[in-house]
Amino acid sequence: GTDPQPRLGGAPRSELLVAPPAAPLAAYGQLAEQQRLTVLLPLQRGSSLDGLPRLKGADRLWPIVPARSLEADRLAEGLLAEGIRRVMVVRDPSADSRALSERFIASFNNGRGVVIGPTGEPISVNADDRVAVEQLIGDVDWYRPPALVVLTSPGSALARRVQEATWPEGLLLAWPFRLQTSLAQAQLGVDPQSRGKAWQGFAEHFEQRWGYAPGLVESAGYDTGVIAALASVRAAGQPGWDLHWFNGTAKPLPLCEALQLRREGARLRPQGATSRLDLTAGVSPGADLRLSRRAAAATSAATP
Repeated sequence: GTDPQPRLGGAPRSELLVAPPAAPLAAYGQLAEQQRLTVLLPLQRGSSLDGLPRLKGADRLWPIVPARSLEADRLAEGLLAEGIRRVMVVRDPSADSRALSERFIASFNNGRGVVIGPTGEPISVNADDRVAVEQLIGDVDWYRPPALVVLTSPGSALARRVQEATWPEGLLLAWPFRLQTSLAQAQLGVDPQSRGKAWQGFAEHFEQRWGYAPGLVESAGYDTGVIAALASVRAAGQPGWDLHWFNGTAKPLPLCEALQLRREGARLRPQGATSRLDLTAGVSPGADLRLSRRAAAATSAATP
């Protein structure tokens, strides 16, 4: 979260810089402009992206992963496709969840969906506040929405409270992330592992080598490495280490083919695991997001 200028100002380095997760974009934009750097943002997903295109130096800042707003759009689309036009929405107090809820409501309203509840707005709940959690449960019981949309991060305190609570029969729980466990309620989620053409091959090789399935962090690292490898290629007398060769509208190519064409000086786009890699400076890439559905877990009747 600190200004990179003091550490990077006089250090010898490449003209390609990989920023840390959730980097302070204003500081990195200024640094990129002053020192003519190309900056990759491997894990930049939250509300900081909202003003990115207007920042100084934004034409040198390249987000690698899709914005979370795409997950909100896909979730709204999935609910509407199932004929669900009335939902309650709960979120945690974080700025990212607030931004996600605003995007969800905009998408849901555009499809003529309606958010219901005490105020007709998303309910902000601190999961450590027992009274607030109980109030949420009571509100859902009173309004009886077909679905409760839970806009938070996987494994968060709010997600756990919702998973542990008892809800009215028939309520659908909708999440902006991959479904993690079976519950007494049916669930709808957004699968984050269906984003780019390189995902399947990347995931198979990753698990063979490391022994566990990759997620967003791992695939973001892979895509960043692909971009860096291609940027390093010297072609047509140019020293490399920029993204002038990148063509976000070209047909996505496997890495080996992309490397060969880069050596020939071609403008191209590689296949991505995390996204479509339709990259543009200052704008997050797109993604192919798949919905997943999980039926309510069967409960055994009590023995008389």
